[in-house]
Amino acid sequence: MITESSTRKARPQTRAIFERILVPTDGSLPARTADAVAIGLAQALHGRVRFVLVLDTERLTADLTMGTERDVSDVIDHLRPVGQAVLDEVVRRAAAAGVHAESALLEGDVVDRILEEAVAWHADAIVIGTHARPHAFAPALGSKTHELLRRSSIPVLVCR
Repeated sequence: MITESSTRKARPQTRAIFERILVPTDGSLPARTADAVAIGLAQALHGRVRFVLVLDTERLTADLTMGTERDVSDVIDHLRPVGQAVLDEVVRRAAAAGVHAESALLEGDVVDRILEEAVAWHADAIVIGTHARPHAFAPALGSKTHELLRRSSIPVLVCR
């Protein structure tokens, strides 16, 4: 005897399209907007969030040394706990919303490190705020956001 339940195929286990959301943050207003959007998405999709803050050590060194041999490691050492405090706060906000969150403080080129982290963490999407510092080819986006959009192989949601 064939019953309706025996003719139905078992549904494969599915997972949310954006289960793992990577969020570059820096504590700025645009970043806090992206943080909130990512937390909301993770809540709705039962996902998780990884917040990353990248200390752009290459740019800091170039800007602060102005071509001299000046050592700027003291400036970078000062910025690490500031960056970690930003990450700790956003992880607390995610936890308060019932979202599993983790964080990483990274150093190097901002876009390179974000993309490396997205691949290593198996992110399904990147949610980023933009300062909208104009770029010649995309005047509505900041240059880092524009580069991230151009180079990313995974979806990027830009928040303002």
